[in-house]
This record gives sequence, C-alpha cells and structure tokens, in this order.
Amino acid sequence: MFYRKLSELKLVQRQDLKLLVRFFVGCILFGLSTQLLGDEEYDATSLEALRSGMPDPAIVEARDGSGFYVFTTGHGVKVFHSPDLTTWKLIGRVFDRHVPQWAEDAVPGCDGIWAPDIQYFNGQYHLYYSVSTFGSQRSVIGLATSKSVNPASKDYQWIDQGLVVESFPEKDDFNAIDPAVFADKNGKAYLYWGSYWTGLKGIEINPQTGKPARADRLEYKALAQRTDRGFPTNIEAPFVVQHGDYYYLMASWDFCCAGEDSTYKVVVGRSKTALGPFLDRQGRSMNVGGGEVVLASDVRWRGPGHNSFLQSARGDFLVHHVYDNESLRKGRILQVRRVEWTKDGWFKVGSPLLDPASAQRNKQKLSPLVGPWNHVVNEEDTYRIFFEVSGEISGTAGESYWQLEGRKLTLKWLDPQAPNGAWVDEVTLSANGKTYYGKNQNGVVIKGTKRFRKN
Repeated sequence: MFYRKLSELKLVQRQDLKLLVRFFVGCILFGLSTQLLGDEEYDATSLEALRSGMPDPAIVEARDGSGFYVFTTGHGVKVFHSPDLTTWKLIGRVFDRHVPQWAEDAVPGCDGIWAPDIQYFNGQYHLYYSVSTFGSQRSVIGLATSKSVNPASKDYQWIDQGLVVESFPEKDDFNAIDPAVFADKNGKAYLYWGSYWTGLKGIEINPQTGKPARADRLEYKALAQRTDRGFPTNIEAPFVVQHGDYYYLMASWDFCCAGEDSTYKVVVGRSKTALGPFLDRQGRSMNVGGGEVVLASDVRWRGPGHNSFLQSARGDFLVHHVYDNESLRKGRILQVRRVEWTKDGWFKVGSPLLDPASAQRNKQKLSPLVGPWNHVVNEEDTYRIFFEVSGEISGTAGESYWQLEGRKLTLKWLDPQAPNGAWVDEVTLSANGKTYYGKNQNGVVIKGTKRFRKN
C-alpha cells in the first residue's frame, strides 16, 4: 500500500513507575504526553501536526553574507531562510528522499529526519541529522557536508557522509538522536547527542572527518541526566556554546509535544571543558539532576525547547520551537529570542523577536481545505492526513501534494512503485467543502471527510 497508516498517540497517566517506563520508552523522540482525541477533534500532537511548522530548529549564519538558515525536522530536512531573523521562508530540503537510503536500510520503517544540527568548521558546513522510529532505540546519526548553505552559490552541494553514531536496543544505554556539534577556536570538534534513556552523551570527533575515531567503540562521556526522577530520564536535545572561559550545555527537560499541555523547558549548566562536568548556578552537576531553567512556558507560549544558539555580530540569540496557545494548529513554530549575558557569566533569555509580516499574513484567508482530513481508500482503509498551507500533505509515508482548481481536487502521492512514479487521485470537492469523492488512475474509489475541532 502506498500510504502508511498512522498510529494514534495515547496519554498514559503517570501514576507509577512501571507505567512511566512503558510510556517513556514508547514515546522517546518527542516525549509525547497527549490525550487521544476523537475523529472530529484536531489533535495538536498527531503525527501530521508534529511535522508542521519548524520543529527542532538548528540555525547558522551564512559566511557569504546571504543571511540566516534554519534546518528542521521533516522529510529530507526542511531548510528555511531569513535575511533578518524575523521573516522566514521555506526554500527547500537537504535530501531529495525522506531519508538517505543507507539510513532507511538501517532503520526500517523510518519516516523523515529528526533534529538536525549544523556548524561550519574545517572549510565546510557539517549538518548532523538523526533517523529513528517512534518507540525504538534503534537509531542512527548521519552527516552531510557542503561548502555553502546558499542554494544560489556554485559551492552549494550537500554530500552525504553516512553513519556517525548509532544505537541498538539491549546494547547501548543511550538513544542516538538529537545530535549537536561544537567546534572550538583551537580546531577541536565535539559531538553531543541523546534523548531519554540514560541522558546526554558527548565525544571528541575528528575535525577532518566530522566523525569519532571508531563508530563501533565509542569512548563517550555522560554529561546530563535526570537521576532525581529515576529511569527513564526525561532530558534530551543537547546544545553547547562557548562564552568567555566557559562552555555552556543547554538541554530540554520534560514533555515536548502535547500542545498547550507541553511542559518542555530549556535548562543550562557550564564547564571549563567541552565535555564537562557541567554545573548549574547552584553548583549542581547536570549529570545528577542539576540544571538552571532559563526558558519555560507562559500563558501563551507553551513548551519552548529543543534549542540551538546563534552567536553573531547582531548579538546572541536562543532559537527554539514552541506552541502558540492562540494557534495550536500551526504545530511547533520557530521563535528567536535575544540573549543577554550577566556579570556573573550566566545568561537571560528575552522576549521573542516579532515578525513584521506576521500581522499581514494572519489577515490572509486560508484555503478551506487546509487542515485535518480522513482519507478513505477503496472503502476500506482510513488515513488521518493534513492539508498544509504549502500544498503538501502531511501524515503520509512519502512526499505528497494537493492542488485545487475550482472544485477539482488533485492529490499526488509520490511512490516509485506507482504508475509513472506517483498515485494520482482525481476527486471532486463537495459544494460545502467538507467532503470529496473520486478515483485514482487504477479506478480505486477515493473518499475524504474534513475533521473539525470541537468548540
């Protein structure tokens, strides 16, 4: 079948340790904590919503002066550009495939790339990315390199360098996702990773290759975990920067992706070395539950976290995703916040930068098709999908698109096994815009019904 049926995500009441373990292990990537909603409810924690927006943003300023680039979770790694840190535009993807072939072979069933990070060193940009599946510790971190991040440059070409770190169930005490890379002024480079299990890890890597000396025998250091909460440990998304004489390790605690109920937050500790030990302001080690909270939810902005960090001539900025409590259906959106360093060597996170174009965009009328749908194939199989503003269809196993002309709706599902490389549904939208009906090129009956959020 050319669609992948999506599993519903179920909230597990966290009342005893046994349930905690099963819940965490089953939702390890995002730390999901969500109520299973009915068919007529828009679920901000559904897989289609998790793909929306700009989740897990990694930022870099182009060395050629072309502006700022953010790389996010998505099929092929989504790439956004901004000239000013406020107005962002999706400009493409790093990979043509949803994941590189080697990663798909290593992690069967994977659907997209998670949590990239990027930094320039040794004459080129290094983009680290992770591939996994929900509820699995079988994960890989890969590396792609390019001499430029500007698609207009003659030096723009992403070359996949393959495996960097991997994890296996029953073998490793970590999950190889959420990579972060740091290169210091002395030419040394370090890789950090980890989500749940026993927390965050770090290792020095070869700056020439961007990889550890040996992938089969990692001599890594344990950097941060939540030992005060027992196993598993709800910490992930490491990121390291240097300021003055200190290295600062940031991480995200608690539950990432539950919409307005998200409890995600950013914590920090610092060290005189790139591999710790990292201590918070009270002197507590992050390896035994320590961490200074620097950003958490407020009334409007829910679950801020999975940050990167920008150090530029404009100043320093924390870059992260967050839910807008006034518009949850946008998924995890990007926020950029100015950072101010204190006299004692710590930092404070300011208010989010405003997008001057956002007010005008919010006035634009969206197509009534944008939103969640139930998609029925051959009167048998029902799939929960989401029509994006961009014309993409989320909630599928591959790249998919929708296009409306009058009441003629065309749905295109890229699949190498389909006739001419894609399944094409030609359906007619009902007069009220709530249903559609038609067939694909093989004569299979296609139906659709809009899902609406309850008031």
